[in-house]
Amino acid sequence: MVLSSHLVSDLERICDYLIVLAGSRVRVAGEVDELLATHFRITGPRRDPGRLPAGQDVVSARHTERQSTYVIRTEDPVLDPAWTVTRLGLEDLVLAYMDEQASGHRPAALEVR
Repeated sequence: MVLSSHLVSDLERICDYLIVLAGSRVRVAGEVDELLATHFRITGPRRDPGRLPAGQDVVSARHTERQSTYVIRTEDPVLDPAWTVTRLGLEDLVLAYMDEQASGHRPAALEVR
């Protein structure tokens, strides 16, 4: 069954596979449990995204004068003690992929498995 909805809270309760479309393009697709397990919000001292470890793909970014907040996709643990790491809910994940302005650079690469 295919369900199209802008009510992400409904999707979180009933869907097991998610495809996010933004700007007529597939931004991310995958099993909901896997997507939630591999996406995190990290917050810490202001840092250029190019200085993040390899394997941490930036989905979106926000900055203040002193702080950076990224939504990243990674299968590796975030070991840098300067970062506060939190898990994302499905709504936050969807919004991060739809917010191209927040990324400040090219969209995260889509992997089809």
